[in-house]
Amino acid sequence: MSLVSFKDMMNDVVDFGSCCECGSCVLVCPHNVIEYIDSKPKQVAKKGGAFDFCGISEGIGCDVCAQVCPRIGDREFSLGEQVFADEKGAMFNGGFGRYQQIYAARVRDQRILADCQDGGVVTAIMAYGLRKGFLDGAVVSAADPSTPCAPQPVCVTSEEEVIAAAGSWYTYCANDLALAQAEEKGCEKIAFVGVPCQITPVRKAELRDTDFIRTEKKRDKIIDRQTKSLKDPVGRVALRIGLLCSEVFDFDGLMVEKIQGEMGIALEDIKKFNVKGEVLIYKRDGQLVKLSLKDAQEYARPECRHCGDFSAELADISCGGVGAMEWTITIVRSDLGRRVMDEMIAEDLLEVAPIQDFENSMKVLLRLARRQHQRVPENRYGLTAVRPPQFMPPGRVPTGEV
Repeated sequence: MSLVSFKDMMNDVVDFGSCCECGSCVLVCPHNVIEYIDSKPKQVAKKGGAFDFCGISEGIGCDVCAQVCPRIGDREFSLGEQVFADEKGAMFNGGFGRYQQIYAARVRDQRILADCQDGGVVTAIMAYGLRKGFLDGAVVSAADPSTPCAPQPVCVTSEEEVIAAAGSWYTYCANDLALAQAEEKGCEKIAFVGVPCQITPVRKAELRDTDFIRTEKKRDKIIDRQTKSLKDPVGRVALRIGLLCSEVFDFDGLMVEKIQGEMGIALEDIKKFNVKGEVLIYKRDGQLVKLSLKDAQEYARPECRHCGDFSAELADISCGGVGAMEWTITIVRSDLGRRVMDEMIAEDLLEVAPIQDFENSMKVLLRLARRQHQRVPENRYGLTAVRPPQFMPPGRVPTGEV
């Protein structure tokens, strides 16, 4: 992996406008140089200092923060080979990243189905892991009780909390920051749920060799501090669940200005939110209100235009309701993901349907994955647009099998 600096990150990402606001750099900063302010990392160590100045970076050396940034250095679609290098299962290389299986699934538990997004697979996986004991927590986004429809990053530790957090609001929530809560709660085996730009920092921290930290200028105490800051948060992650995502919306713009202000729908009256070619707003009184996707996209975050990953290509399991109602399109990527899903299916916790029955979902998945790969600015950070290989289903030998 390439070595990038704090100064690179602050100039080529934050100042450039591509910062996705995941907060991972703040999470792993060993020296409290940056804080998460107005959803961006901000230098706070030296009052009046330049926004891109870190005395540690330019002195004895650090740059831990920049190593996890999803927008600089090695990008999401170039890391798959490293992430899945040791998998034993048959791997395929489709237009949506490496994978072992793909199908549609739906949970049978009516408690989950009542409040879940699409088929409830993500919620079901976390509940199953907690029940079986291979998880003791999960990092998710959950409704902020003080602000209706506004998600906040939390670490939950019970099935009840997992189910209460079900659903998506399509506005950004810095889930990576909740890895600090996992440590505070003593969780050692957590599921991390996030959109692609949140899964990527977790993988980058896991993959990053720490040799760059060790220099002649540093005492062992500093080396240990920087190493621990980089590795400890992600060392608690036992399962990575990615959410399919092409873009999310600005909360104040879409929720406050458009839905509450122009459409007259009080946010506290909204029970659920979904996007299926149009925005579906489910009210607590049972009414369904629709908003055209074109109108909603006026409030799409500009930062999302810099993302090259629609399908969370580095996750163990990627999930989304793309092109399907009441089903989750489930992409099983790693041996770990396949083992968890196979166990749940064997215990009859999920209803499963072949992807061939969801032809439209496959078309949409491939189209959105391809579009997202190609919208990364050419030659920025040494990259050119990436053209993914043609999709081939499991059971056939595809071009580009790995």
